[in-house]
Amino acid sequence: MRLYSRREFNIIALGAVTLTVLESAQVLADDPCAVQHPFMPPRKEFMGQCPNCGMVRSMWARTWMTFENSAGKQEVCSFHCLADMAIKSGEKPQSVETALYVIPEKMVPANTAWFVVGSKAKGTMTLNSKIAFPSEKEAEEFTKSCGGKPQSFSDTFKLALDELSKEKVMVGQKRIKDGKIVEPVDNKDQCPVCQMYPARYPKNRCQLIDKEKAIHHFCSTQCLFQFLKDPKPFVSKDVSPMMIWVTDYPSGSWISAKTAYFLVGSRVQGPMGQEALAFDKNAEALSLSRQESGDVLMFKEVSFEKIKPKE
Repeated sequence: MRLYSRREFNIIALGAVTLTVLESAQVLADDPCAVQHPFMPPRKEFMGQCPNCGMVRSMWARTWMTFENSAGKQEVCSFHCLADMAIKSGEKPQSVETALYVIPEKMVPANTAWFVVGSKAKGTMTLNSKIAFPSEKEAEEFTKSCGGKPQSFSDTFKLALDELSKEKVMVGQKRIKDGKIVEPVDNKDQCPVCQMYPARYPKNRCQLIDKEKAIHHFCSTQCLFQFLKDPKPFVSKDVSPMMIWVTDYPSGSWISAKTAYFLVGSRVQGPMGQEALAFDKNAEALSLSRQESGDVLMFKEVSFEKIKPKE
């Protein structure tokens, strides 16, 4: 029997490992269920961010959707966020388009697509994946290898609405576990604007995560919007917001500032006096406005000057 030198042995071992990796890659390439989702590394040609959850299209392009409502054209990362924004606004989304799961560069009208629900392929923001195909035939072909059930857009949207409340609990817990939302700590995390402790104001607290992943806690929306107007008096470096979370006034839950409804100019006071009370649902903001006066505005309409007008 021939004895191999250490160098020869290492070359043979490396060749065996390389062959195994190549064979595994071929298996993945031949498996229709092994579609890379999310994209890692992110694909920069896909531009956009879901305003409802902060997820970026460069990673989640395969389940991306666009739609229209009274606020204009919107984009979301998934059926989950499409359903959530419909509940928030009280409006059925119009002119919905969806990316095709295996060709994410292509957006098609959602009412002409077919969706495979519950397959082995990964979805977004849900345990029950919902992925789009251009025809019923292609959706059915996919299920032969990957399981799931082909459905129309209307049936899939209804399912997303039905699953939403349970998913939101799961997603909220995961955000905190993963550090995407960080609860402020009393006697430690201070509002950079007023130096008060946001943990003491559970119905008004806010936080901003910048592109360097630094977290800025605020006691109130008044301080948040004063900071957004000009951060320089409060921090030593430039701040580029990546995600802003505010508190749903009725429930105390964290919600995205960009899809929240703000009651401005009401008789209800916050930690700093005049406040833009944040609501997850437009109907709840309008209901309180009828009782306590004030105007209901979207995030892009709110400013520090509207919250605290000059006397």
